[in-house]
Amino acid sequence: MNQATAMTEQVLNGIMIPPCPASLTSIMREAKRPTAELTKLAHLISQDAGVVGPLLKLANSPFIGLRSKVTSVVQAVSVLGLQNTLNLVQNISLRQSLGGGSQTFEKFWERSSLAASVAEKVAAKFPNIAKDDAYITALFHDCGIPVLMMKFPDYRDAVMTLCKQGIPICDVENEVFSTSHAVVGNMLTRSWMLPPHVCKAILFHHDQNIYASDVEHIGDDVRDLIGIIHMAECITDEHLHVREKEWHQFEQSVLKHFNISEQEFSEIKGDILAFLNDD
Repeated sequence: MNQATAMTEQVLNGIMIPPCPASLTSIMREAKRPTAELTKLAHLISQDAGVVGPLLKLANSPFIGLRSKVTSVVQAVSVLGLQNTLNLVQNISLRQSLGGGSQTFEKFWERSSLAASVAEKVAAKFPNIAKDDAYITALFHDCGIPVLMMKFPDYRDAVMTLCKQGIPICDVENEVFSTSHAVVGNMLTRSWMLPPHVCKAILFHHDQNIYASDVEHIGDDVRDLIGIIHMAECITDEHLHVREKEWHQFEQSVLKHFNISEQEFSEIKGDILAFLNDD
């Protein structure tokens, strides 16, 4: 084992990966049963007081677009459906496990939630991509960042300073902290038992070589999700009026992978931005 590898392992051993909450484990187990019952799912959710309030708040948010306000978990589950409910519960559990209600992470989670909803809408344009996979990948793809922020108090300042100089974020993280948020995010999602292709997409979502034909260990299911992440990030950045971070680096590879033109992506982006701006 070389010195760099040993240092990375030492750093990773010292990073606390929040365990998947027991209540979420029970909810996910019920949701994945072939004969899953919405009433039982609602009962399991109702037992976790920390989830009920945020779930109703998210369910009634403008982006979900319900026609009438829901006032109970049973009502929310029946209106949202099983998968949408599970997506929101995972969203809430992730936030609470990583920083809770801390204002430090408030904007981070707002942006992650928005990117996840955008990713779901982008995936709907491609019949072979599961919308729930797109949502959960986009929601979790940067989850390693708050973990590293809690581990390293100087993370934010160090990373922002060097990234402003044009250095890729994972290069900065590896240089300063001997690991990256992609590696940590992959660790967390595997410990939370997310699907393997979702975990792998999170590990490689900053890798610019991911669409090269000789990368044999990456399947199209992983490339699909990485492409969705970058399209969702591009749309989210434009909606929030912030500078696009990586789209220009991935644009041609992603468009070629999905066999769409710049004009076709522009139309997808326009449709989703119009929806967001109506809220």
